Amino acid sequence: MVVLKSVRPAISCSSFGFDGDQLVPLHKVSFVNLTLPASLLSVRLSSRNNAKLSLVQATKESSTASTNDSAAVFSGENLHQIATNGKATNIVWYKSSVGKVHRQEVLQQKGCVIWITGLSGSGKSTLACALCQALYSRGKLAYILDGDNVRHGLNRDLSFKAEDRAENIRRIGEVAKLFADAGIICIASVLSPYRKDRDACRSLLPEGDFIEVLLVLMIRMNHP
Repeated sequence: MVVLKSVRPAISCSSFGFDGDQLVPLHKVSFVNLTLPASLLSVRLSSRNNAKLSLVQATKESSTASTNDSAAVFSGENLHQIATNGKATNIVWYKSSVGKVHRQEVLQQKGCVIWITGLSGSGKSTLACALCQALYSRGKLAYILDGDNVRHGLNRDLSFKAEDRAENIRRIGEVAKLFADAGIICIASVLSPYRKDRDACRSLLPEGDFIEVLLVLMIRMNHP
C-alpha cells in the first residue's frame, strides 16, 4: 500500500529539475510525499485527469512529480529497487553502463578467479606468486589475495574460530568477485578446507570463471 502523506503547491522547475537561475515553469506541477514500502514492485496512478506519476528518488519516503499527462507505470524494471541484504536495509544496486565486457576489452584479458587451496605449508602462496609472475611476463594483469595478507587489513577483525574462518573466506570470495568483474585475474591463495565455503565463493561468479586448484603436500620418506 502507498500512503499519500502530503502535497506541496506547484513550484517552478525546469524539465530536467532544478537548474539554479535557469528555471522554466512546467504546467501545473505539484509534488507529493509518498511512503513506499521496500517490497513495492510497481504502482499505477490513475485519476480523472490521468495524472502521470514519475519517481524522482527511490527512497523510503520519495518525492514524486505529478503532471497532467497520460498515466504511467513505474516498476522494478526501470527503477533502482530498494532491497534488504543481510543487516543492510533500503539499499539499491546501481549498474554502470561500463560493464565487465568493456573492462576486459581494455585489458585484453578475461577476468576470473583462480582459487588455490590446500593445507598449511603446501605451497599456496609460493604457487600464487609464481603464477602472478608468469602472467605478468605475458602482459596479463593479476592480483593475489593471500589469506595472511588479507588478515592484515580487511579481515584483521576476524579470529581463527570456526565462524570467523567462514567469514574470512566469504569476504575474500566477495573481493575476488569484484576483481574478476573489473577484468583482473584474481589469484586467491587461502586455507579453505571446507567445500561448502569454496562452493559459496564459486557461486558468486559465472560458470567457468572460478578455477579451483588443490595443492597436496607430498612427503618423501627416505628408507634405509
